[in-house]
Amino acid sequence: MPRRLAAVLFALSSCTGEPGPAREPGDPPARRIVSQTILSDEVLWALGPAAQARVVGVSALADDPRYSGAAGVWPPAVPRRALTSEGLLALQPDLAVIASFTAPEVRELLSTHGVRLLELTQFRGFADYRAHVRRLAAVVEDPAAGERLVADLDARLARLAAHKPALRLSAISWGDGHAAAAGTSFDDIAEAAGLSNLAKEKGLEGHVPVALELMVSWDPPVIVIGCPAAEPDDPACRAAETATAALPGVRATAAARNGRIIAVPGRALASTGEGMARAAELLQARVGAEPS
Repeated sequence: MPRRLAAVLFALSSCTGEPGPAREPGDPPARRIVSQTILSDEVLWALGPAAQARVVGVSALADDPRYSGAAGVWPPAVPRRALTSEGLLALQPDLAVIASFTAPEVRELLSTHGVRLLELTQFRGFADYRAHVRRLAAVVEDPAAGERLVADLDARLARLAAHKPALRLSAISWGDGHAAAAGTSFDDIAEAAGLSNLAKEKGLEGHVPVALELMVSWDPPVIVIGCPAAEPDDPACRAAETATAALPGVRATAAARNGRIIAVPGRALASTGEGMARAAELLQARVGAEPS
C-alpha cells in the first residue's frame, strides 16, 4: 500500500477525537444540512429518504471508495463540497456537520455566516457511533430511523459474539510503522471479532509509532493491514498481504506462518461507522477459516 494511503487510513481508524465545546442538551432540527465528515455522509444516507431530503451537500470524500462507505450512493445533484470552499456557503445551509478536529478558521467562517455547527466528537468505537447516529437522527426529526440503525448494528455484533473463535488470538493493526492500540476504533473491531488487541496488551494507547523490528519481535499471531480497495477480494488486498509478508522479519512471525496476515479494505478498517462491524466480520471469517 502506498505510504501516504497507509498514513491516512491509520489517521482515520485511530481517531480518538478531542472533547468539543460545551453545548446545550439536544440539537434543534435542521432543514438544509451540509455534511462535512465521511461518517455523517454515511449515516445521513442510511437514515433514509426523509433525512436525505434535508441534505444540500456532502463532503469532498463522499465518493472515494478507499475511505467512504457511501461512495456512489448520493445522487450527482447533491453537491460535493470541501470545508474550505466558498461554494459551501452558496448552498445556504442552516447546519454543518463537522468533527472535533475541524480547523478553527473553518468554524469561524461558518459561524459568522449564521451556519449552526453540529460537532461530532470522539471516534473510538461502537458506543461513539451509536451516539452519533442518534444525534443525527434527532436533527432530521427521525429518531426511529436512528434506532433502526443502532438495532441493526447490535444484531450484527450479537452474531459476531455468538461465533467467536474458541482460541482468542492476539492481533495487531499495523502499517507504515504505526499501530492502533487502546482507545481506537480497531480496539472495538478486534474485540467484536473475538481477537485481542496486541498493541493494547503491550500497554499502548491511541495511534502510536511501532517500528517494524518491534512489531516483529512481538511475534503477532494476526497482523491486520489496510488495503486500497472497496472489497476484500480485490487483488489489491492480496497484493498488500504479499508486500507485508515480504518485509524484513515478517515471514518468521506466527501470522505469516499460519496465513494470518489479513488485509481489510481501508474504508472498513478506517471506519468510525458501520464499516467497523464489516471489518470485524471480515476478520472473524478469515481467522476462522485459517488453521489454528
